[in-house]
Amino acid sequence: MKYLLYLFLFLLSLTSCDSTSNSPEVTWKITLNQPVEKDIFITGNQQKLGNWDPSAIQLSKIDNQHYTFSSFFEVNDLVEYKFTQGDWKFQAADKDGNEWGNLEFMMPDKDTTIEISINNWTDGSKLIPKGQITGNVEYFKDFKIKGLEDRDIIVWLPPSYSSNSRQRFPVLYMHDGQNIIDPKTSSFGVDWQVDETVDQLSKANLLQEMIIVGVYCTKDRNDDYGVTEKGKIYRKAFATDIKKLIDTNYRTLPEKEHTLVAGSSMGGLVSFMIAWEHPDVYAGAISMSPAFKYQEFDYIDLIQKDKKREVIFYIDNGGKGVDVILQPGVDKMISHLKSIGYTSGKDLFLVIDKNAKHSEGDWAKRFPDAIKLFFGKKDI
Repeated sequence: MKYLLYLFLFLLSLTSCDSTSNSPEVTWKITLNQPVEKDIFITGNQQKLGNWDPSAIQLSKIDNQHYTFSSFFEVNDLVEYKFTQGDWKFQAADKDGNEWGNLEFMMPDKDTTIEISINNWTDGSKLIPKGQITGNVEYFKDFKIKGLEDRDIIVWLPPSYSSNSRQRFPVLYMHDGQNIIDPKTSSFGVDWQVDETVDQLSKANLLQEMIIVGVYCTKDRNDDYGVTEKGKIYRKAFATDIKKLIDTNYRTLPEKEHTLVAGSSMGGLVSFMIAWEHPDVYAGAISMSPAFKYQEFDYIDLIQKDKKREVIFYIDNGGKGVDVILQPGVDKMISHLKSIGYTSGKDLFLVIDKNAKHSEGDWAKRFPDAIKLFFGKKDI
C-alpha cells in the first residue's frame, strides 16, 4: 500500500511540475538563405529570450539551413525579438545589409508557429555606434553595495569643471548608466547622448552646466529596479551611498533643488520610486516610458494611501511596441497624482509621443525638453 501511495505522489508530481502547462507555446522555424559557420541565437525582451543578450539563447540546428526554437509565454505578452550570430555585430538583415528592427507580436491564447526566412546578416560595418563621448568622464569600477551585485559608475564632468575650480554644479543621477553616454557600452550601440545634449544646450545658454552620474545596471536589473528586497537596498543606496560618493569626490551642489534622478522603462519606475521615497534628497524625477503597471504588477496601488510629495515629476511614453502596454499604467499614475494635488504644468508634466518606440534613440529625442524643465536657465 505504501508503494502505491509513493507511485500516486510521483505521478501527481509529473502533472503539476510544469508551471508553463497552461501557457501557449510559440515555435519558431527559421530558414537561412545561405548556411553560416557560426551558431544562430534568438534574443528578446523576456528572460526566456535572454533579456537582449545576443548570445544567451541558441537555436536548435536541424540542418545547415534550418533551425528551431520553442518557448511558452503568457497570453497578451508583448514579445520582441531579434536573431544574431552571438554578437550584435552580426544580426539578421535585409538584402542591403541593414539590420532588421525588432520583430514583435502579442501572444495569442493558443499555440503558435512563426516561420522566418533570413536572407542576410550585418557584418558590423553598418553598426558603427552613433555619437561618441563628448567631454571628460571618470569611472568608479565595481562599486559595492552590500546585498547587491557590484556595478560600474560613469561620471561626466562639464567643461567648466576643470577651468573654474570654485564653481559647483547640480547633479543628474541616471540608471542604466551604460546606455546614456558611451555608445560602445550601450545595449544596442545607440546611447542617450546626454553628454552631447547637455553640452550643446549649456553652450547655447539654455541649460545650467551639470554633473551627470550614470549607475550601470547588473544581471539583477529587474530585481534592483523593482518592488523587491533587492530593490529596497538599491533605492536606499542610490539616495545615500552613491550620492555621498559623488558629493565627496566632486564639487556638487548637494541640496535637493540641485539633485535629479532619471531613467526609462524599469529605470523610469525606479526613478519615480526613489524620488517618492526620498523627497528630501531629490527635486524630482524624469520617468520615461515607466513600467508603473504591467500584467499583475501595479505600483500605483502600493502608494494609494501616501500623501503628496514636494517633488516634480516629468513622465512620458511612446506609442509603439512595449509602450502601448505601459500606457494604461501611465494614465492611472497621472490620474492618481492629480487626485492628491499635483497640477499639470506646475509639478506634473506629461508627454506622449505616438510615433516613438521603447528605445534609447527615442528617449534621447525627448531628453532635451525633459532636462530643461529642471535645470533650464531661469532667465530664458
